[in-house]
Amino acid sequence: MKNFKQSPLFNDVSNGPSEYVANWVVTKDKIRIRVGLWSAKTPIGTVFICPGYSEYIEKYGKTAKLFSKHGYSSVSLDWRGHGLADRLTPNPLLGHIETFSDYLKDFDAVIEWAQNFDLPKPWFVLGHSMGGAILLRNLHENKHFNAVAFSCPMWGIKLSPALRIFAHLYGNLARILKIDGNFAPTRSEKGYLDGSFDKNALTKDEDMWHYLLGQVTKYPSLKLGGPSVRWVNSALKETFQLSKLPSPKIPCITFLAEDERLVDSARIYNRMNVWPNGILHFMHSARHEILMEDIATQEYVIQKIVSFFQSNEQLIIS
Repeated sequence: MKNFKQSPLFNDVSNGPSEYVANWVVTKDKIRIRVGLWSAKTPIGTVFICPGYSEYIEKYGKTAKLFSKHGYSSVSLDWRGHGLADRLTPNPLLGHIETFSDYLKDFDAVIEWAQNFDLPKPWFVLGHSMGGAILLRNLHENKHFNAVAFSCPMWGIKLSPALRIFAHLYGNLARILKIDGNFAPTRSEKGYLDGSFDKNALTKDEDMWHYLLGQVTKYPSLKLGGPSVRWVNSALKETFQLSKLPSPKIPCITFLAEDERLVDSARIYNRMNVWPNGILHFMHSARHEILMEDIATQEYVIQKIVSFFQSNEQLIIS
């Protein structure tokens, strides 16, 4: 068994289950990421949580606590450039990636870490937003999970047709001119939580808004600002390529918010319309972060996910 160095996990602002551990994990290309585990008292399985852009392990403490009530331990991670993982540019608030497939190396490292500790099976996986795009690619070679859940997955970025064309052209030109390491147009060091609650695109629940704001206020090292030109260009190319692929052969439940302002809802509808063993739930009166809405919504979504997972827990992964 490998020895992994312990890393911080700020459970005082996360409000996750009381039994937890976090480790530093080094990927194959020598990037240090962070992996966290919240353990259920008597675990009957494990849920892997793939966060979205600018997110971090602590954001899913309450989600992990809800899963633990159903007997599931939860694993989450800081993607490279996120949370306490290695930042990839001199400006730690710049969200950057060389190529979107680099995130897959992070997830591979998490799986190896989980296998090292022989985490309870069956294994299931939940991908939110950007994490949903990374996960969709990964699942085409799935060898580990019995079923998957998605929360407002980033299978496309919400842009007008004209702006989408501009973003592609500008991103390609910026690569040639080697200025794609700058913030994308209209983006800066300000993150999604730097505005007012009334104008936020994440949640309609003010208590959850202040919960999230409190995390990055107390631990500013968790914060991430806007994406780079290269990140946007890579994300647009990856989501377009994903739209041309068939759906993975794994049971899937997906949740889409009514007031979705960040990801392309049409791509989600199109994908789920042709996903065998796929279920789409439309969440009325919810925004992008459906797991960060009021507690009744959180409990409803987790109950739906758990029921779906349990109906597929006897499947054998080949």
